[in-house]
Amino acid sequence: MGSMSKSLSVKQIFDASEALDRVAGDHDLLKEIARLLVQQLPNQIKQIQEGIDGNNAQAVLEAAHSLKGSVGNFSARRAYDAVYRLEQMGREGGLTGAGAALADLRQELDALLEALKGHDML
Repeated sequence: MGSMSKSLSVKQIFDASEALDRVAGDHDLLKEIARLLVQQLPNQIKQIQEGIDGNNAQAVLEAAHSLKGSVGNFSARRAYDAVYRLEQMGREGGLTGAGAALADLRQELDALLEALKGHDML
């Protein structure tokens, strides 16, 4: 968790001003969305993992698409790109490399959560 987030600036992990713009400057609403992300994240990751383990491309597609929307709220480009990669694998029906893509996503999500904590959002 630490090495990636320490080598990247917070802005590379998520864009706080853009995220606030998405909620019309309502910091409390953004904090609530962050709290919901943290609550839902374990289940979403589990669904993606189970889809990969079961070679169920549709399950990976659906879980990744849902998570992509949540991550998008924070203008978290790197995490968004990582989950989009999994979504595309699911859409195309080919899960070769999905385990590595999920590992990348987990790293990006760890960095995002750390950055959100640093911005008093969690």
